[in-house]
Amino acid sequence: MKPYLLAASIALLPISAFADPSATQVVKGFIDAYNQHSVEKMLTHVSDDVRWMHISGSKIEVETSDKAQFGAAMTDYFETLTGAQATILELIDSSHYVSTVERVTWENDGEQLSQCSVGNFRVQDGKIAEFWYLPAHACDEQLEAAEQVESEPEPELDPNQPNQQ
Repeated sequence: MKPYLLAASIALLPISAFADPSATQVVKGFIDAYNQHSVEKMLTHVSDDVRWMHISGSKIEVETSDKAQFGAAMTDYFETLTGAQATILELIDSSHYVSTVERVTWENDGEQLSQCSVGNFRVQDGKIAEFWYLPAHACDEQLEAAEQVESEPEPELDPNQPNQQ
């Protein structure tokens, strides 16, 4: 009788208890791991046969075609760009696809540099199965201005001062 009770109680759990993380959560976790420069954590967000591709004009270049190649490429990348950080400026979630506009910043000879790129990710079974990046470009000033406004702390209000707007 006990197995039936277990089955009945499992059947009453919400379906989301068994669901994979949303595609958006997977991509955000992947970018967070990137910002920590943790190749190991990045690899937890990709499938064994992950494909990383760049799109340029009418060409699609396959950068890596499995998890081991991707890990090796990211290890080399972080050795070259030790201070690289990515910020998601925009994110669109459409079922198992996520598109981002990302700004990557890094320092070179004491100068802070940045560029933006559009990324498209296909998430399957809670892992990134494929992702494509369009060519890097100068960031849209409006997106950067919106990011700066969002990241500015709210001014502290003095409760003893009326009309502080």
